[in-house]
Amino acid sequence: MITVKDLHKKFEDNHVLRGVNYHVHQGEKVVVIGPSGSGKSTFLRCMNLLETPTSGEIWVDGVNITDSKTDIDKVRQHLGMVFQNFNLFNNLTIMNNITLAPAKLGLMSKEEASENALKLLERVGLTEKADAYPSQLSGGQKQRVAIVRSLAMNPRVMLFDEPTSALDPEMVGEVLDVMKGLADSGMTMVVVTHEMGFAREVGTKVLFMDEGVIMEENTPQEFFNNPKSPRLKEFLSKVL
Repeated sequence: MITVKDLHKKFEDNHVLRGVNYHVHQGEKVVVIGPSGSGKSTFLRCMNLLETPTSGEIWVDGVNITDSKTDIDKVRQHLGMVFQNFNLFNNLTIMNNITLAPAKLGLMSKEEASENALKLLERVGLTEKADAYPSQLSGGQKQRVAIVRSLAMNPRVMLFDEPTSALDPEMVGEVLDVMKGLADSGMTMVVVTHEMGFAREVGTKVLFMDEGVIMEENTPQEFFNNPKSPRLKEFLSKVL
């Protein structure tokens, strides 16, 4: 689904990604962990060109998105993205937040978009909030709506950038439960997170990033029970 080849990203003198190579296969749940400043969010944001790579190539579903001739908006229709801070439109109801893109892009009629939105809200237990505004929701509810808004586009891949780090601890579980449900449904996911329990339970692969490279990659069981690099051992000893 996604192929990253020799990806570099510099912000002026700061060389954030240093030649990252990776393949995300259909149906995989790839969880990316690592210390702050390791490049993991930049890596994720390059996958839908929210950050433009300095060099290297990224292929999504057979399309080279780093080619200037590629219509990135078309590719993004199939790439759901969930941010740390929800990024909902505060002046629109929850229903309108969810139906805006599919209806505007002509992917479905207004009626179809509304019907689909209600089904998705039911799936995350928020049907009764359809006519509410984001300001009337808790952080956990907003993030569940943000996930639904991405799902309304029928994406092939979902990217999550630290989706629980802005939430109060007691709201983290409700968002992770929705993400686990998505994983169980077979969605291809790439998740940058600090939630080690989620990585262990839901990930098919766990990556450890540090200093702009993928230092280690393994199945969750091997990754947590049998870390190879001293740097990963040190990191896990602090977070587990």
